[in-house]
Amino acid sequence: MSGADSRGRGSFDPEALTRALTALPEAEGRMAPPALADYFGFYNLDFSATIPGVEHTMGWLESGSHQVVVQRFEHPEPRGTAIVCHGYYDHVGLYGYLIEFLLEQSLTVVTFDQPGHGLSSGERANISSFDEYVQVLSDVIVHYQASLPGPWYIIGQSMGGAIAMEYLAQQKDHGFKEVVLLAPLIRPANWQVARWAYYLAKYTIKERPRNITDNAENAEFLELQRRDPLAPMVLPVQWVTAMAQWFKNFEARGELPFEPLVVQGHADETVDWQHNMGVLTSLTRPTYLEIPEARHHLVNESELIRQQIFDWLQPRLRGD
Repeated sequence: MSGADSRGRGSFDPEALTRALTALPEAEGRMAPPALADYFGFYNLDFSATIPGVEHTMGWLESGSHQVVVQRFEHPEPRGTAIVCHGYYDHVGLYGYLIEFLLEQSLTVVTFDQPGHGLSSGERANISSFDEYVQVLSDVIVHYQASLPGPWYIIGQSMGGAIAMEYLAQQKDHGFKEVVLLAPLIRPANWQVARWAYYLAKYTIKERPRNITDNAENAEFLELQRRDPLAPMVLPVQWVTAMAQWFKNFEARGELPFEPLVVQGHADETVDWQHNMGVLTSLTRPTYLEIPEARHHLVNESELIRQQIFDWLQPRLRGD
């Protein structure tokens, strides 16, 4: 990503951008207000220099009780559309490397902040049920599927992978050419131990402070996480409850109607990747890229690891 090492420099006012966005009528293709320039600069999301003709729009959609901020990066000559689902604590601003890679494959990119994340409404980092996340994904797909070109691809990082899988599990004919899961969440790491602390906590506290871990071999990203004004800094017990209920139900499903491309690092200490790969193998027909040295946040890993991932994905996304 051009100038990637400049991410996190300068500043922007999230509240000003949110006010400007929510003042717009709900509609596809509403151009973002002038405050977008500071947002783009902070996260380095302007790809016009490397991909001439790319057009960006930002607006919001109503999904249940939430105002969901959606962004579209439209390729001038698209040969398909990719929808990107971010992970827990994340938002679109952190996904520049992946967005640029997808644009380089001549794909238009649609992506959005889930409730409680980024610029979307909702209690920070919280949800009562993963079904709300799934409904948001469904609403975004319905809104865009008639106006953007196929074939369609879906890419989910961590929790975004969980939401993509749950959405696909509920569809008889999902219509995606490829399903890409990057360190997908099913069970978190150390759940057998952590669940006892969770069961105690849910009766005594509402939330605890977030623990920001070194989840990538990328110093630039680790610093960005610590300076990110959109980063939630709490872990609500209610969210953990919703996650645990989701993976309990998901693991009990039968064979699922998709064959995902799965990238997983063996140095991942965020999800229980050995368990999760076993679940995926039993429910789907996955194709794996396993990277021993990769940690959890694969879309922001070191340049060497990202390139390995993108080189593996490129022919599969192009149908070569």
